[in-house]
Amino acid sequence: TIHATMMLGLFAVFKTAVATAEAASMDLEGALISRVPSGRRRRQEFLEAAGPTLLVLTFLEDSLRVVQQWEGQMAFMQSTMRLGYYLGATLLFLSMLVQTVGSLVVLHAALVPSAKLGLAKRATWSLLAFTIVQPFMYGELTNIDFLCRSLTLAGGLLLCTFAQSKQVASRPRASQWGLPQSNFAADKLQLFGRLMLTLLFFFEALAGSNSGGLHSLIEAPRLLPAVTAVALIAAAVLIAVGFKTEWSALLLACGLVLLDLFWYPFWSAPSYRADHMRYYFFQTLSVAGGLMLLAVHGPGAIALEKRAAEKDF
Repeated sequence: TIHATMMLGLFAVFKTAVATAEAASMDLEGALISRVPSGRRRRQEFLEAAGPTLLVLTFLEDSLRVVQQWEGQMAFMQSTMRLGYYLGATLLFLSMLVQTVGSLVVLHAALVPSAKLGLAKRATWSLLAFTIVQPFMYGELTNIDFLCRSLTLAGGLLLCTFAQSKQVASRPRASQWGLPQSNFAADKLQLFGRLMLTLLFFFEALAGSNSGGLHSLIEAPRLLPAVTAVALIAAAVLIAVGFKTEWSALLLACGLVLLDLFWYPFWSAPSYRADHMRYYFFQTLSVAGGLMLLAVHGPGAIALEKRAAEKDF
């Protein structure tokens, strides 16, 4: 009887221990599962704020450049572009005004949830218009590197417009100004932005002076430029076709920021190169901002990963 009582007591203790362990395991599993969406949400909130912030940096820097170098800019407009004094001054003033006001409005909408998104969309379109006009304004139509950078930046602005449209649509009774009238139109906007965002990386991989370009590796093979070129092409292809877009865009954005510090250290450059390197430094950061927007909002419906998901479903 005593042995039977002890056995029953041990069995009861064992059963209680097992139940306690199962409950603790379920609590731990639930805590881990609950942390995953929380971590993803925090990452999305960070990218939604950091993307537009980096995207407008090049416009703020360029508008500041106009103020700091007004006499040099006016001399360029008159001597190189053959524009009259008043026309050149008007163009410079308008460029400074559009870039400053447009950037601040976009920045305000990204950091303040209650901001008027309709106004932010107008500001983004104005920055896009300036990006298109800028090569004509400064006579850079034959500069392939400048054109690729401008188109890449325009792709980032299209993605910013798409993100603002999603926010406008999610608000009740919100103004639909500038919002595509169909899902297919929105998907095309996302597709164009995504493809334009990859132009700079294909150019740098194939002919860029920073990565060395594949064309230079034929004459003088080097390991690091070869790895950089192949990595740029691989990431750009994944983004262009819309496969593993989130992580490809995030890795490319992080890599771009690190390379930017190495390629364009304007703070330690000689005075005759510092201004040029500062412009490209902030423009590269803006491209990284476009990649962050792509990472958080995805490639859209016209993408390989979307087709693969529909097929699996």
